Amino acid sequence: MIGTIRWNFIIGLISLVITFISSISTNIWMTSLLRSIYSFFIVFILVFLFRWVLGTIGGLNQLNTDSKKTSVDDESKGTAFDAQTPDDDASIHQMLKDTLDPKAPAMDSGFAPLNPPKLSSKTNSMEPGEMAQAVRRMTEE
Repeated sequence: MIGTIRWNFIIGLISLVITFISSISTNIWMTSLLRSIYSFFIVFILVFLFRWVLGTIGGLNQLNTDSKKTSVDDESKGTAFDAQTPDDDASIHQMLKDTLDPKAPAMDSGFAPLNPPKLSSKTNSMEPGEMAQAVRRMTEE
C-alpha cells in the first residue's frame, strides 16, 4: 500500500468541507453535516481502495520497500536485547538420578504442605425467642 492512512484522512476531510460548503446553502445545517459525514466515509474508503490497488497490483509497493530497507537496518541496531538462560541440563539430570536412586540420602527440599486449621461453624446458642426479640428491636430502630 502506498503512503499512510494520513492521506485518507486529508482527502476525506477535504471532501467533507467541500460537501458541507456546497450543501449548506440549500439544506438545513443538520442535513448538510450528515451528508458531509457520509461523503467523508465514502471518500475515505475509496482512497483506501485506490492506495491498495496502486500498491499491490501496480507493484509500486516494491519501490518503497527497497528504499526503506537500508534505513530500517540502521535504525534497528542496538534496540534488541537477546537474553539467554544458563544451561542447567547437567544439574537437572543429576537431580532426577538422585530421586530414582533409593540408596541416596534424602535431600531436604524445603517443601512442607500447608495444614490450615479446620473451619467449624458456631453452634447456635441463642434461643428462638431471643432471636425473635432481636429482630423486633432491629425493626423498631
